[in-house]
Amino acid sequence: MGRLAPTRAEAAAALAVLCALLAIGACTGGGSGDGDEDKPRAAAQPKKLKKAWEASLGQGSRSHSGYVVWTGEGVLALRDGEELRGYDARTGKKRWTLKTPKGTSGVCGTSAEPNAAGLGGVFFTAEKEKGKKGACTYAGTVNLADGEVGWARDVGRKPGGGEGDISVGDEAATVTLDCYGVKQFRTRDGKPLGTRLKSDKACAHDVDHNGRHLAVREAPVGNAKERVPGWMPAAEGAPAHFALYEDGKPEPVWRTKADRVADKLRGIVSDEPLVLDISRDGHRLLQTYDSDGRPVHTIGKQLSGFSGDGGTQDDGQRDTGPYVRGDTLVMGYERDSALYAYDLRTGEVRWKKRRDGARVLGVWRDKLLAVRQMKGGKGSKGLPVPWLVTLGTEDGKERTIGRIAESGVQPQIAAVWDDERVYLRRADREGRMSVVAYPLPRSGGDTRRYAAEPAPRAVGTPVAERGWRKGDLRPDKVGTACEAVSPTARKAMRVYRKGMPPPVGCAWEERYTPRHADRVLDVTVTAHQPGEDEKPGLSSPSPGGREPTPAVEVAEKAFRKAGREKDEDAFDDDVDRPLADAHRLRGLGDEAKSNAFGSMRAGISSAHVLVRHRNVTVRVKARTNTLTSYRWGEVPPRHRAEAAARVAAADVLERLGADVPAAAKRLARPAGGGITKAEPVCARLRSEAAGLAPGVKALDTTPKGGSDGRVTGCHWESETDLSPSLTVRVKALPDSPLTGDGATKQAKAEITSADGAGGAELSGIGDEARLERDTFRHKAEMTRTHTLTARKGNLVIYVEYQRWHHPSKPQLDAGVRRVARRVLSAY
Repeated sequence: MGRLAPTRAEAAAALAVLCALLAIGACTGGGSGDGDEDKPRAAAQPKKLKKAWEASLGQGSRSHSGYVVWTGEGVLALRDGEELRGYDARTGKKRWTLKTPKGTSGVCGTSAEPNAAGLGGVFFTAEKEKGKKGACTYAGTVNLADGEVGWARDVGRKPGGGEGDISVGDEAATVTLDCYGVKQFRTRDGKPLGTRLKSDKACAHDVDHNGRHLAVREAPVGNAKERVPGWMPAAEGAPAHFALYEDGKPEPVWRTKADRVADKLRGIVSDEPLVLDISRDGHRLLQTYDSDGRPVHTIGKQLSGFSGDGGTQDDGQRDTGPYVRGDTLVMGYERDSALYAYDLRTGEVRWKKRRDGARVLGVWRDKLLAVRQMKGGKGSKGLPVPWLVTLGTEDGKERTIGRIAESGVQPQIAAVWDDERVYLRRADREGRMSVVAYPLPRSGGDTRRYAAEPAPRAVGTPVAERGWRKGDLRPDKVGTACEAVSPTARKAMRVYRKGMPPPVGCAWEERYTPRHADRVLDVTVTAHQPGEDEKPGLSSPSPGGREPTPAVEVAEKAFRKAGREKDEDAFDDDVDRPLADAHRLRGLGDEAKSNAFGSMRAGISSAHVLVRHRNVTVRVKARTNTLTSYRWGEVPPRHRAEAAARVAAADVLERLGADVPAAAKRLARPAGGGITKAEPVCARLRSEAAGLAPGVKALDTTPKGGSDGRVTGCHWESETDLSPSLTVRVKALPDSPLTGDGATKQAKAEITSADGAGGAELSGIGDEARLERDTFRHKAEMTRTHTLTARKGNLVIYVEYQRWHHPSKPQLDAGVRRVARRVLSAY
C-alpha cells in the first residue's frame, strides 16, 4: 500500500486545478497496459485508463470523508467521519462497516498502515459522559479482512489521534501518549507490554514508530530548577539520549547520548537498513545506522531544521519523498529540478534525472508510482490532464501507464494502491464523493515517448514560452547554483564542516556549536521569467498579442526594487536593513550593490550583497549574532563576514557562467585605518579586573577563526550566582570590503549604534565616548550594568561591568572609565 502526503503548497495548487475541473467539465485522457513495450511514438498522448469500478461515498461533507485508510487482504478501508468501512478491492462492493467496541462511539484516528497480517491500529472516541465531550482515549486493532475489532482499551490522553500516534507491528502495537509518552501492547490480545517512555512535564521528548521500530529522543527535565520564574535554561535537566526499540521488547537495541538542545529525532525513514531523519548539532540529516546506534552514511543533502514546529512531519524543504525500496532511497528537493536516487549501502547517488513536473506518489512494486500534469488535447478546454507513470527505482527509467479521463480525479490530492490497482478519490460539482479504481499493469506501463507537453506549473501564470530569449537562464538550470559557495567563504564565516552535504535552501548555519553564537551564510538564486512582473491572474499573451516583459528586464526591475523596499525576509530592523542605502559594488555581474552593519554593543554584524547576472539575481546574507558576551570569540568579525559575502556571490556567479575576476574569489585582506592591530587585553587588564571582579577567571574572546589581528577581547566571570562580571572588546576597524566606507567612518557608526536609551556622551576618553546605565531587579536583589563605548580614530573599545547588590552608580562609572583609559593607553 502507498499513500501520498503532499506539501501544503502542492495540495493548494492541486485543489485549484480540481476546482477548475469541476467547474468546466471532463478532460480527455489516455492509458496503456501490458504488451506496449518500446513501440515507436504513435500518438500525442496515451490512451485513457479504463476504470475497474467506482464506489459512491455520499455527499462528503464530514471530516475525513472518502479518506482511504488502508489496502490489504483484498479490502480497501475508507474512513467517513467517525465511521470506517471496508470495500472489496476487486469489485468495489462494500464488505463491512466497523462496529465500535463497548464504551466507545466512533473512530478518531488510525495507523498509517496495517501490519503484515492485515491488522490496523485504530483510536476510538470514548462515549460521552453527561455534559462532557468524549475524548479520543481508546486504542485497539481492526482486522482488515472482516472489520472485526481484535481488542480495544483505554490507553490515556494522546496528542491528537493522528496516524503517527499509533502503529501496529507483528508483535506490538505502539501508542504515543500526551507529552510524547509511549506505551506498547501485545498485538494479538492487547496485553500491556509496558511504558517505554514516560510523559514529561516539559514535553521535550521526540518520538516516532512504525510497527516494527520505536525511536525516541528522551530529554526529561528531571530536577532542573527555575532560576527566574517562568524560565528554565533549555540545556538543564536529566541527560538526553537517543534510543531504538524493536518488536515490543522492553530493552532498547541501542542507546546513545544526545544533546538536549541541538539534537532532535525527526522520524524513522526505513527499517532495513535503518535510516533516521535526525538532527545533530542542529544539522538535519538522513543517516543510515549500524546495530550499535552509530551513523554510517549520510544520505542526500542537509535538510532544513527550522521549518514548522520541528516535529517529524516537517518536510525540511523536501518536496518528494523520501521513498525507500530495498537499498535505494529516492528524494527530491525544493528549487531543484532533479530527482535523486541514493544507494543506502554507500550513500552515493545511484541515479539522477530531471523531473519535468512529475510528482512521485510512492513505491509500487519495484517502481515509483508518479503523476504528471500534461497539456490536454481536443476537448480538454485547455485544462491539464493527469497521466499516471512509473519510474524504476534502480535506474529511474520512466514508463507511462495512461491518462485519467474522469473529471474531478486528482491523484496529487489522494491516492493509495496495492499490487493490482490504484484507488483515487473523486468529487463532482455537487460535492458528492466516490472512489475510482484503475488497474495497474505489472509491466509498469509502456516506454513510448509521447508528443504531449507538460502543463504549466501554475494555472494562469502570465509566462509565455516565446518570451524567453537567447542567453536567458531558465529556473531549472539555476536551482542548485547556490551550492557552488566555496569552502573559502564558508570557513570565513565559520560554517564549514568537512564532509557535510550542502543545505537544501543554501543557508549554511551554526547555531549550537556553541549556543548563543549564531553564524549564517544564506544564498538565494532567482531566475526571473518573462512576464513575471505582470499582475497575478492575467492570462498568457494570446498569439499575435503583446509580448511578455523580457526576463532580463524583469530581473532589472527586481534589482532596483530591492533597493527601495524593506527586505521581506528581515527579522531585525537593525541587522537586515533594506538595500535602499546600498553601495554600488563593482566587479561582480552586470550590476551589484551591497551594505553592511555592525554593533559592538549588540554583538551583531551583517553583510548583504545583491548581484544581477542576465535574468538572474543572487542575494547573499552573512550574519553573526552573539547573545552573550562570553561567546564573542565564537563568531567571525564584521570584516570577515563582508569578505565572505563577496566571495560567496562570486562563487555562484561563476557557476552561472559569468566572468568573475580571480581576485573576487579570494578573501579580501583587511586594509586601512591608522590603527591596524588590536592589542590583547586579558593580561593588560589583570589588575583592573582583580579589583572590579575579584576571584573570577579570564576568558580570551579573540575570534577563534581568526581576525587578522583586528579584533580581541576578554571576559571575566564566575560560575557563582550573583558574582560580578567584566567584559572588554577591542576592534581596529579596517575599510569596508563591501561598502567602500573608510575605517574611521565605520568606527563612528559603531559608536552611534551603541547609543541606547539613557546613553550619555563622555569627554576625556578617546575621540568620543558614550556611557549607558541599566538596572535589573529580581526579588530582593538588584544588579547594575554600566556600558562604555569609546573611539580613538578607527579603534573602538567596549567595556561592560555588571555588579549585583546595588553598588553606587559613581562606583561603576569610575570602574568602566578606568578600564577604558587603560585599554586606550596602549595606542
